[in-house]
Amino acid sequence: MPKFENHILIDRPVFDVFKFMGDFTNDPQWRNVKGVGITSGDPIRPGSMVAMTRPLMGRKGFMNGDIVEYDRNKKIEMKGSFWGFPFVYTVTFERRGQQTHLIETFDVRTRWMVWFGLFFNMSLGRTLANELANLKQVLDAHGDKKPI
Repeated sequence: MPKFENHILIDRPVFDVFKFMGDFTNDPQWRNVKGVGITSGDPIRPGSMVAMTRPLMGRKGFMNGDIVEYDRNKKIEMKGSFWGFPFVYTVTFERRGQQTHLIETFDVRTRWMVWFGLFFNMSLGRTLANELANLKQVLDAHGDKKPI
């Protein structure tokens, strides 16, 4: 199972970063996603289901997952299916003064032939790293204002 782990330091307090990331309807502002839907209503909690379309390698793929852990200002964990492959997505928030150290982990079990699996995994790894850099840019750009 490929495991992608990215770290980033965001110049915002943990509360702001968690609030922004915990609202999956904000994902299109920093992720390459379309059509985010949450089936359990608001607020997000364990048992909530999140669904979205995630383009990758020039093709649209569907992702849906269930929130299995939601520890306010500390951790969000989701398990589900990405392009038909089982995944576990975890994001951990660590306070560093007025900054937030974010650790994003994405474990996905690809079952395709080796050569295509390698290409898929390389594309996914680059996409995840770029999305986290986008998140930093969106949140750092707001200074003392609340995130969009």
